[in-house]
Amino acid sequence: MGTLSKPRPLEQTDNRNEFDCGRPSLNTWLQTHAWRNQQLGSSRTNVIINEQGKIVAYVSLTAAEIKREYLPKSQQRNRPESIPAVLLGQLAVDSAYQGQGIAQSLLFFAFHTTVQISEQIGCACLITHPLDKKARTFYQHWGFEDTPFDPKGSMIIKVSDLKQNGFAA
Repeated sequence: MGTLSKPRPLEQTDNRNEFDCGRPSLNTWLQTHAWRNQQLGSSRTNVIINEQGKIVAYVSLTAAEIKREYLPKSQQRNRPESIPAVLLGQLAVDSAYQGQGIAQSLLFFAFHTTVQISEQIGCACLITHPLDKKARTFYQHWGFEDTPFDPKGSMIIKVSDLKQNGFAA
């Protein structure tokens, strides 16, 4: 389907209205919230575009925290009450581009970004809140673990595990 860009920051002039991943909530978030959140400093959205400038995928990251009590018991010892993290808020691929490894590429981008952040400020893990079982399975495949005590059903991957797996800063 032609050449795709590397992930780059969302720009105001990017046409967000043509994006359709088949999930109305993810489409709407990109179309109505991504740019505004970026302007306010609430999150950063990075996009992959095709040769015509169409957004084919995006990932949104923001600073976050997770409560120690939500983690597996083995990860709670000697931790502060609130553990600094990066939140992978949204990750979506346009329907016409699904199944080509683009989601994996954006996830690896999020891994690298999280490790870079952890080198500058406190950051213990990357968190996500999967929308459904299919998304949960995708994240499990890449090393995310369930947070068994979190009522939101979050999943995490530790920065130390990312570093161990070659996602160096």
